[in-house]
Amino acid sequence: MFFLSLSMLIGGSLQSCEEVIDIDLNDADPKLSIDGQITLNETATVQLSYTTSYFSEEEPQYEESATVSISDSEGNSETLIHKGKGLYEGSLMRGQVGMEYELSVTVEEKTYKGSSQILTPTEILSLGYEKFDGFGGSGDEEEYNLIITLKNNPNEENYFLIKYYLNDEEKEDTYSVWSHEYFANEETIEFTPLRFSFTKEDVVTLVAYSIDEGTYDYYSQLEEIIDQEGGGSSTPFNPESNMGENILGYFRAWSFDKQTVQIEEE
Repeated sequence: MFFLSLSMLIGGSLQSCEEVIDIDLNDADPKLSIDGQITLNETATVQLSYTTSYFSEEEPQYEESATVSISDSEGNSETLIHKGKGLYEGSLMRGQVGMEYELSVTVEEKTYKGSSQILTPTEILSLGYEKFDGFGGSGDEEEYNLIITLKNNPNEENYFLIKYYLNDEEKEDTYSVWSHEYFANEETIEFTPLRFSFTKEDVVTLVAYSIDEGTYDYYSQLEEIIDQEGGGSSTPFNPESNMGENILGYFRAWSFDKQTVQIEEE
Protein backbone atom coordinates (compact mmCIF):
# COMPACT_ATOMS: atom_id res chain seq x y z
CA MET A 1 0.00 0.00 0.00
CA PHE A 2 2.88 2.35 0.78
CA PHE A 3 4.44 1.86 -2.67
CA LEU A 4 1.04 2.18 -4.35
CA SER A 5 0.34 5.46 -2.52
CA LEU A 6 3.84 6.72 -3.35
CA SER A 7 3.40 5.87 -7.02
CA MET A 8 0.07 7.73 -7.15
CA LEU A 9 1.62 10.74 -5.42
CA ILE A 10 4.59 10.87 -7.81
CA GLY A 11 2.33 10.34 -10.83
CA GLY A 12 0.06 13.19 -9.72
CA SER A 13 3.05 15.46 -9.16
CA LEU A 14 4.46 14.71 -12.62
CA GLN A 15 1.12 15.45 -14.26
CA SER A 16 0.76 18.75 -12.42
CA CYS A 17 4.28 19.83 -13.52
CA GLU A 18 3.82 18.89 -17.19
CA GLU A 19 4.65 21.59 -19.73
CA VAL A 20 5.78 21.82 -23.34
CA ILE A 21 9.48 22.60 -23.79
CA ASP A 22 10.77 23.95 -27.11
CA ILE A 23 14.29 22.68 -27.83
CA ASP A 24 16.44 24.78 -30.12
CA LEU A 25 18.43 22.31 -32.23
CA ASN A 26 21.51 23.75 -33.90
CA ASP A 27 21.88 23.13 -37.61
CA ALA A 28 24.95 21.09 -38.48
CA ASP A 29 27.50 22.68 -40.79
CA PRO A 30 27.06 21.46 -44.39
CA LYS A 31 29.44 18.67 -45.39
CA LEU A 32 30.67 17.92 -48.88
CA SER A 33 29.35 14.69 -50.37
CA ILE A 34 31.34 13.06 -53.20
CA ASP A 35 29.60 10.23 -55.04
CA GLY A 36 31.92 9.09 -57.83
CA GLN A 37 32.26 6.01 -59.99
CA ILE A 38 33.89 4.58 -63.08
CA THR A 39 32.49 1.35 -64.51
CA LEU A 40 34.07 -1.15 -66.91
CA ASN A 41 33.84 0.20 -70.48
CA GLU A 42 32.10 3.39 -69.29
CA THR A 43 33.24 6.93 -68.50
CA ALA A 44 33.43 8.43 -65.01
CA THR A 45 30.61 10.31 -63.28
CA VAL A 46 30.82 12.33 -60.06
CA GLN A 47 28.00 13.98 -58.09
CA LEU A 48 28.99 16.80 -55.70
CA SER A 49 26.53 18.18 -53.16
CA TYR A 50 26.30 19.40 -49.56
CA THR A 51 24.34 17.99 -46.65
CA THR A 52 21.39 19.96 -45.29
CA SER A 53 19.75 20.14 -41.88
CA TYR A 54 17.69 17.08 -40.94
CA PHE A 55 14.55 19.23 -40.70
CA SER A 56 15.24 21.28 -43.83
CA GLU A 57 12.75 20.98 -46.70
CA GLU A 58 15.06 22.72 -49.14
CA GLU A 59 16.77 20.92 -52.00
CA PRO A 60 20.44 20.05 -51.41
CA GLN A 61 23.04 22.61 -52.43
CA TYR A 62 25.24 21.46 -55.32
CA GLU A 63 28.94 22.16 -55.81
CA GLU A 64 29.15 23.61 -59.31
CA SER A 65 32.60 25.28 -59.28
CA ALA A 66 34.88 22.35 -58.51
CA THR A 67 37.78 21.04 -60.58
CA VAL A 68 37.28 17.29 -61.00
CA SER A 69 39.73 14.96 -62.72
CA ILE A 70 40.43 11.25 -62.98
CA SER A 71 43.70 9.47 -63.73
CA ASP A 72 44.72 5.84 -64.16
CA SER A 73 47.74 3.78 -63.13
CA GLU A 74 49.27 4.19 -66.61
CA GLY A 75 49.49 7.98 -66.29
CA ASN A 76 46.45 8.92 -68.39
CA SER A 77 44.17 11.63 -67.04
CA GLU A 78 41.03 13.57 -67.90
CA THR A 79 39.20 16.61 -66.53
CA LEU A 80 35.48 16.01 -66.06
CA ILE A 81 32.93 18.51 -67.36
CA HIS A 82 30.19 19.99 -65.19
CA LYS A 83 26.75 19.17 -66.63
CA GLY A 84 24.64 21.03 -64.07
CA LYS A 85 23.42 20.48 -60.49
CA GLY A 86 26.79 19.24 -59.32
CA LEU A 87 27.06 16.41 -61.87
CA TYR A 88 30.49 16.04 -63.52
CA GLU A 89 31.05 13.63 -66.42
CA GLY A 90 34.02 12.29 -68.36
CA SER A 91 34.02 11.71 -72.10
CA LEU A 92 37.30 9.99 -73.01
CA MET A 93 38.65 7.62 -70.36
CA ARG A 94 36.73 4.35 -70.04
CA GLY A 95 37.09 1.76 -67.31
CA GLN A 96 39.46 -1.16 -67.92
CA VAL A 97 39.96 -4.42 -66.01
CA GLY A 98 42.97 -4.35 -63.70
CA MET A 99 43.36 -0.57 -63.88
CA GLU A 100 43.51 1.51 -60.70
CA TYR A 101 41.92 4.95 -60.88
CA GLU A 102 42.38 8.07 -58.75
CA LEU A 103 39.67 10.70 -58.46
CA SER A 104 40.71 14.26 -57.58
CA VAL A 105 38.22 16.93 -56.49
CA THR A 106 39.35 20.49 -55.77
CA VAL A 107 36.94 22.89 -54.04
CA GLU A 108 38.07 26.35 -52.95
CA GLU A 109 41.77 25.42 -53.18
CA LYS A 110 41.29 22.27 -51.09
CA THR A 111 41.84 18.93 -52.86
CA TYR A 112 40.34 15.57 -52.00
CA LYS A 113 41.65 12.33 -53.53
CA GLY A 114 40.57 8.71 -53.52
CA SER A 115 41.42 5.59 -55.50
CA SER A 116 39.75 2.34 -56.53
CA GLN A 117 40.48 -0.56 -58.91
CA ILE A 118 38.35 -2.36 -61.49
CA LEU A 119 38.55 -6.12 -61.00
CA THR A 120 37.58 -8.98 -63.33
CA PRO A 121 33.79 -8.98 -63.70
CA THR A 122 31.94 -11.90 -62.21
CA GLU A 123 29.40 -13.90 -64.20
CA ILE A 124 25.90 -14.72 -63.02
CA LEU A 125 25.72 -18.42 -63.86
CA SER A 126 22.10 -18.81 -62.84
CA LEU A 127 19.29 -16.86 -61.19
CA GLY A 128 16.47 -18.96 -59.78
CA TYR A 129 14.01 -18.87 -56.88
CA GLU A 130 12.27 -21.09 -54.35
CA LYS A 131 9.18 -20.78 -52.19
CA PHE A 132 9.84 -19.00 -48.90
CA ASP A 133 8.19 -20.37 -45.74
CA GLY A 134 10.08 -18.19 -43.29
CA PHE A 135 9.17 -15.04 -41.40
CA GLY A 136 5.65 -14.40 -42.73
CA GLY A 137 5.06 -11.22 -44.68
CA SER A 138 2.47 -10.81 -47.42
CA GLY A 139 -0.56 -12.48 -45.86
CA ASP A 140 -1.99 -15.20 -48.08
CA GLU A 141 0.35 -14.40 -50.97
CA GLU A 142 3.19 -16.85 -51.51
CA GLU A 143 6.70 -15.43 -51.13
CA TYR A 144 9.88 -16.50 -52.92
CA ASN A 145 13.61 -16.16 -52.31
CA LEU A 146 16.23 -15.88 -55.01
CA ILE A 147 18.85 -18.58 -55.57
CA ILE A 148 21.97 -16.87 -56.97
CA THR A 149 24.95 -18.65 -58.48
CA LEU A 150 28.03 -16.59 -59.38
CA LYS A 151 31.32 -17.52 -60.99
CA ASN A 152 34.26 -17.14 -58.61
CA ASN A 153 37.97 -16.90 -59.35
CA PRO A 154 39.84 -18.86 -56.65
CA ASN A 155 43.09 -17.10 -57.64
CA GLU A 156 41.75 -13.64 -56.74
CA GLU A 157 40.32 -12.02 -53.65
CA ASN A 158 36.72 -11.56 -54.79
CA TYR A 159 34.28 -9.07 -53.31
CA PHE A 160 30.72 -8.70 -54.55
CA LEU A 161 27.99 -6.09 -54.20
CA ILE A 162 24.54 -7.36 -55.20
CA LYS A 163 21.74 -4.90 -56.05
CA TYR A 164 18.12 -5.87 -56.60
CA TYR A 165 15.57 -4.26 -58.91
CA LEU A 166 11.85 -5.00 -58.69
CA ASN A 167 9.82 -4.33 -61.85
CA ASP A 168 12.59 -2.05 -63.19
CA GLU A 169 12.85 -0.01 -59.97
CA GLU A 170 15.72 -0.37 -57.51
CA LYS A 171 14.64 -1.66 -54.12
CA GLU A 172 15.66 1.23 -51.85
CA ASP A 173 18.40 0.46 -49.30
CA THR A 174 18.37 -3.13 -50.56
CA TYR A 175 21.67 -4.74 -51.42
CA SER A 176 24.05 -7.36 -50.05
CA VAL A 177 27.83 -7.64 -49.92
CA TRP A 178 29.84 -10.85 -50.04
CA SER A 179 33.51 -11.63 -49.57
CA HIS A 180 35.67 -14.46 -50.94
CA GLU A 181 36.33 -15.38 -47.32
CA TYR A 182 32.85 -16.93 -47.18
CA PHE A 183 33.57 -19.19 -50.18
CA ALA A 184 37.27 -20.08 -50.02
CA ASN A 185 38.72 -21.88 -53.06
CA GLU A 186 35.36 -22.49 -54.73
CA GLU A 187 34.86 -21.89 -58.45
CA THR A 188 31.17 -21.11 -58.00
CA ILE A 189 29.30 -19.24 -55.28
CA GLU A 190 25.66 -20.04 -54.47
CA PHE A 191 23.65 -18.16 -51.88
CA THR A 192 20.12 -17.05 -51.01
CA PRO A 193 19.55 -13.53 -49.57
CA LEU A 194 16.91 -14.34 -46.95
CA ARG A 195 16.12 -10.71 -46.16
CA PHE A 196 14.68 -10.02 -49.62
CA SER A 197 11.56 -11.91 -50.74
CA PHE A 198 9.37 -11.54 -53.82
CA THR A 199 5.89 -12.57 -54.92
CA LYS A 200 4.28 -14.12 -57.99
CA GLU A 201 4.59 -12.13 -61.24
CA ASP A 202 7.39 -9.97 -59.85
CA VAL A 203 10.12 -9.22 -62.41
CA VAL A 204 13.43 -9.24 -60.52
CA THR A 205 16.70 -7.93 -61.98
CA LEU A 206 19.94 -8.78 -60.23
CA VAL A 207 23.10 -6.71 -60.75
CA ALA A 208 26.27 -8.36 -59.41
CA TYR A 209 29.16 -5.88 -59.07
CA SER A 210 32.77 -7.01 -58.68
CA ILE A 211 34.35 -4.54 -56.25
CA ASP A 212 37.70 -4.02 -54.53
CA GLU A 213 38.30 -4.45 -50.80
CA GLY A 214 37.93 -0.75 -49.96
CA THR A 215 34.52 -0.55 -51.65
CA TYR A 216 33.47 -3.73 -49.87
CA ASP A 217 34.43 -2.21 -46.49
CA TYR A 218 32.50 1.00 -47.25
CA TYR A 219 29.28 -0.78 -48.22
CA SER A 220 29.62 -3.16 -45.27
CA GLN A 221 29.61 -0.12 -42.95
CA LEU A 222 26.68 1.36 -44.84
CA GLU A 223 24.80 -1.93 -44.49
CA GLU A 224 25.39 -1.79 -40.73
CA ILE A 225 23.86 1.70 -40.61
CA ILE A 226 20.79 0.46 -42.49
CA ASP A 227 20.49 -2.40 -39.99
CA GLN A 228 20.63 0.15 -37.15
CA GLU A 229 17.54 1.83 -38.57
CA GLY A 230 15.84 -1.55 -38.33
CA GLY A 231 16.55 -1.83 -34.61
CA GLY A 232 20.24 -2.67 -34.32
CA SER A 233 22.96 -0.74 -32.49
CA SER A 234 21.99 2.80 -31.47
CA THR A 235 25.46 4.31 -31.90
CA PRO A 236 25.35 6.49 -35.03
CA PHE A 237 28.30 6.83 -37.39
CA ASN A 238 29.13 7.63 -41.01
CA PRO A 239 30.89 5.06 -43.23
CA GLU A 240 34.53 5.94 -43.83
CA SER A 241 35.04 7.63 -47.20
CA ASN A 242 38.14 7.05 -49.33
CA MET A 243 38.02 10.74 -50.31
CA GLY A 244 39.29 12.03 -46.97
CA GLU A 245 38.13 13.00 -43.51
CA ASN A 246 34.84 14.86 -43.09
CA ILE A 247 33.77 13.80 -46.58
CA LEU A 248 30.60 11.82 -47.17
CA GLY A 249 30.26 9.41 -50.08
CA TYR A 250 32.76 7.23 -51.91
CA PHE A 251 34.66 6.81 -55.19
CA ARG A 252 34.33 3.29 -56.59
CA ALA A 253 35.62 1.50 -59.68
CA TRP A 254 33.72 -1.65 -60.58
CA SER A 255 32.45 -4.09 -63.19
CA PHE A 256 29.19 -6.04 -63.23
CA ASP A 257 26.93 -8.67 -64.74
CA LYS A 258 23.13 -8.47 -64.88
CA GLN A 259 20.32 -10.99 -65.19
CA THR A 260 16.51 -10.91 -64.91
CA VAL A 261 13.95 -13.49 -63.84
CA GLN A 262 10.16 -13.42 -63.47
CA ILE A 263 8.64 -15.16 -60.46
CA GLU A 264 6.10 -17.78 -61.55
CA GLU A 265 4.09 -20.16 -59.40
CA GLU A 266 5.80 -23.53 -59.08
